[in-house]
Amino acid sequence: MPTNSKLVLYASYQVGEDLPGYVRFALKHLAETDFTVVLLTNNRPLSAETNTFLEENGIRLYLTENHGFDFGMWHRFLKDLAQGKGKFAPLTSIERILLVNDSIVYYQNRFADFIKRAETCTADAVSLTMNNEVTPHLQSFFLYLKQEALGAFYMHLMETPEQETFYDVVHRLEIGLSNAFLEAEVQTESLFYTERPVMFAYPELIAQGCGFVKRKLLQHRFDAKERMHFIRNKAYDALSADYAALIKEAGLANDFKEEWLPKPAGNIITQTRDTLLEKGFHKIGWPILRKAIKMKYKILGRKLDGAEYE
Repeated sequence: MPTNSKLVLYASYQVGEDLPGYVRFALKHLAETDFTVVLLTNNRPLSAETNTFLEENGIRLYLTENHGFDFGMWHRFLKDLAQGKGKFAPLTSIERILLVNDSIVYYQNRFADFIKRAETCTADAVSLTMNNEVTPHLQSFFLYLKQEALGAFYMHLMETPEQETFYDVVHRLEIGLSNAFLEAEVQTESLFYTERPVMFAYPELIAQGCGFVKRKLLQHRFDAKERMHFIRNKAYDALSADYAALIKEAGLANDFKEEWLPKPAGNIITQTRDTLLEKGFHKIGWPILRKAIKMKYKILGRKLDGAEYE
């Protein structure tokens, strides 16, 4: 039976009265564990069907403002909990928190296995993946926190202001949390390892049978700077991969419908334009730019070892 001493905090920003199929899939199977699941989502009217789904699966609902991304939602919920708001056990009685957000599509039900592996791991804070970009840090889309990690987590969350932009959230709150764990001597670990930075390694993870994928990759939702980042890091293959096909080859759960996989953003015109631009930069633009950077360093008499080239 779920207990209030073990909470899943699933943060999700959505529009409309219903929940996407991939969100319902994750919530339903998380609710089958011995954790109490709380859906933290932006304040809006929900359909009768959505409310019935939440009630039938024993999922608690926390409506909040759309600010600060997932960390903002987690911050406000835990602040209310600390002040005794809501029908939950006191903050001091919580033994486990699992942070989840909807930036990941789980197309296989491996939640019980993830939780078991995290629980038997010697680390106090366990994620599915660790990213070494900027500095090594746990990724917060699935972050399992044992009691030994909760104090450092609460302090970091309450002391760091909610952020306005996605990248400020990543740098100050997600990366900052791993730094806080390091300072507090909280042991950290991830369940999956990749040769390349995680964003470039989802074809590898899917082949490993991870059962999850970054939603952004399915939607191919990248700005020009992000596309350039893939190509400059020799990850054009990861940028151009057909993730829906890779997932279908790996296998969907029996109760996960193929139509629940998010579709590429835009229309056929914008998708074709983006593909041509990516191919052009990969084949022509980046090689020319790379030569120009080499020439610049040669003229300046400086050693070519900066991030500008990479």
